[in-house]
Amino acid sequence: MKILKEILHKFLKSNKDYPLVSGCICGIYAFLFYYSNNFSAIYSVAHFFYFLMVFVLLPMLVFGVLYYAFGRHHILKNYRRHLLLVLIITGIVILLSQAVFLSLKIKLILVAFIVSVLIAIKFFNHYKKILVMIMVVTLIPLGKCLIHVYEHLGALAWKTLPDDIESISLKHKPNIYIIQPDGYVSKPTLEHRPYNHQSDLYDWLSQNNFKVYDDFRSNYPASLASNASMFAMKQHYFGHMIGPTFELPKARSVISGNNPVLSILKRNEYHTSFIVQDEYFQQNRDDLVYDYYNISHTEIPFFSNDNNVKKVVFDDLKTAMSIQTEQPKFYFIEKLLPHHIHFKKTVEADRESYVKLIDSVNVWLKKTISYIEQKDESALIVVLADHGGWLGVSSYNDMFSTKDEEDMNSIYSTIAAIKWNGYLYNDVDAHLKSNVNLFRVLFSALSENKALLKHMEDDSSYNLSNASQFYNSVNQVYDTNGNLVFNKRE
Repeated sequence: MKILKEILHKFLKSNKDYPLVSGCICGIYAFLFYYSNNFSAIYSVAHFFYFLMVFVLLPMLVFGVLYYAFGRHHILKNYRRHLLLVLIITGIVILLSQAVFLSLKIKLILVAFIVSVLIAIKFFNHYKKILVMIMVVTLIPLGKCLIHVYEHLGALAWKTLPDDIESISLKHKPNIYIIQPDGYVSKPTLEHRPYNHQSDLYDWLSQNNFKVYDDFRSNYPASLASNASMFAMKQHYFGHMIGPTFELPKARSVISGNNPVLSILKRNEYHTSFIVQDEYFQQNRDDLVYDYYNISHTEIPFFSNDNNVKKVVFDDLKTAMSIQTEQPKFYFIEKLLPHHIHFKKTVEADRESYVKLIDSVNVWLKKTISYIEQKDESALIVVLADHGGWLGVSSYNDMFSTKDEEDMNSIYSTIAAIKWNGYLYNDVDAHLKSNVNLFRVLFSALSENKALLKHMEDDSSYNLSNASQFYNSVNQVYDTNGNLVFNKRE
C-alpha cells in the first residue's frame, strides 16, 4: 500500500506528461466495463484481442499521435495538457457510448467535448487527477470480471451425467427435427387467463399424428438456461453462480457446441444441423461442432446486440435438408416467435401483441411441418418451446418475486408435441413432462433401452429470486410433481 501511494504521488507531482498511459487507462476502464457486463457472450480469444485493440490500443494510438502532433507545432505545443484533458473526458464518453449503446451517440460526444474544452481552459494541469479517479472506478468492473472468470473456470462441472448414456447405440435412426417456437405456451395455458386465446395449432398437430403433451413445463424461465439444461440432459440450477443471472456461464457452448446430445448423435453417425433466427446462441464463437450452421462466425459482429444477424429460418432449413448424405440427420430449428412479452405498459397491450404473434407463428409452423412431412415421411418431429410467454408479469423484478400461480404457469408452461412416427417404444414417454428429460426419453425410445429412464432428471423448475437486496439467489418454484413450492436452493 505504501509503495502504491509513492507511485501515485510521484505520478501526480511529475512534470512529465503520459499520453500513452492516459489512453491506456481510459481504454482499460472501457474494456473492463464492457467485459463485466457481457462476459458470458464474449469470452473467446478472438473477442479478447478485438476488444483489446478497439478499447485499449486504439485510444493509446490516438492519444500518442495527437500529443506528438501538438508537440511539433510551435503554438500548439503549449496546449498539450489541455489536449490530454479533453481527450480523457471525450475519449471516455466515446468508448462508453460504444460499450453501452453499441453505437456512437454524437450529441452526447459533442456535449462531452464542449464541456471538456471549458474545463481544460482552467484545470488542464489536473488531468492526472482525473486519471487517478478513473483508475479507482476501474476497480468495480475489474472485480466483476474476476467473479465472472471464477464462475467460468468450473462452469460445466454440473454437466456430468450419472450413467453411460453417451455410449449408447441407437437401433432406429430416423431423421430428427427439434422445432423450437420461442415462448409458445401449452393449450390449457393459452386458453385461460391471462392469455384467453384460442389456437387451432394443437388440434392440427393431433390431426397430423402428433402426440400433444398438455401439462408440459420448462425447467428454467429463459432460453439459455432452459436449452443448456435440455441439451445436457441435466439440471444445472443456474450453475452455482456467485450472483446468478439468466446469462448462465458457458450456456452457449453447451447449446451450439459440445453437449451430450450431440455426442450421442455423432457416435451414431448423424449429420447435424443448427438452424436459428439470430446469433444469440453463437455470440461467443464457440467451436463449430454441428456439421451445418446457418449462421457462420464471420457473419456475427464482435459488437453484437443479440440480433444483428437475421435469418429466414424456413429457407435455411430447406438448404440444410437438401444436403446430400447417406447419414441420418438431426436438425435443431429455432423460431423467435411468439417469443416472450416485452413488459409493455399494460397486460392487455402485451396480450394483444403476443396473440398476434401466436397466429403468425402458427402459419409458419404448419408450413414448416408440412414441408418436412412431404420431404421426409418417416421423420421424428418434436415441437417444443424453451419457456413460457411471461404474459402477466410486469418486469424482471416481478418475475423474480411473484408467487402467483397464474404468473408461474405463464412463465414455465410450454407447447410440447412429438410425432413419433412409430418409434415410441414401450411407453417410455409416460413420465415425460419437462424439457430436461426430452432427449433421454427420445434416446430411450430409439435405442429400445428403458433402463436409461432410471436416471431421468428431477422435473423441478427453478427461478432467480431477488429477495436479497444485493444479489440473486435460486428458488425451486415447481417440484418434480408440478406443485408450486418456492424453496430456496442452498
